[in-house]
Amino acid sequence: MKHRVGIDTVQAGLRDAGLRATTQRVALLHTLLSSSGPVSVEALTKSSKGAYDLATAYRTLDALVLAGLAKRIELSQGRALFEASSEHHHHAVCTTCGKIVDIDACLPQGIDARVQKASGFAAISDHSLEFFGTCAGCAKKKV
Repeated sequence: MKHRVGIDTVQAGLRDAGLRATTQRVALLHTLLSSSGPVSVEALTKSSKGAYDLATAYRTLDALVLAGLAKRIELSQGRALFEASSEHHHHAVCTTCGKIVDIDACLPQGIDARVQKASGFAAISDHSLEFFGTCAGCAKKKV
């Protein structure tokens, strides 16, 4: 689903969002944009080869999330994952190996309004839907 993005494009995206294109921000956003799925902060830090540490990664991700360039997702795994995607999508998670796959299926049109009415909330701003099961690779190993 993801594709390689040039550094110039990443720098322009940061500037368009009102952020300085620091070395750490460019490296981290480039990694997120190139990733095939959600990534943990630890994995981002490890893949940086020393370009930034854990604290810098968290600060940078917070700035990217606030600017709308990244999204923080929780997949009932006790840790946050991050991704850079402008397309609304959900996830399927293998409970055996942890593989995460992007799913472009969504809830029926108008469900947000029904939830808003049923909950008494003034507004529903976003939603998240995850599916948990066993991936084909893990299912084959069990047979």
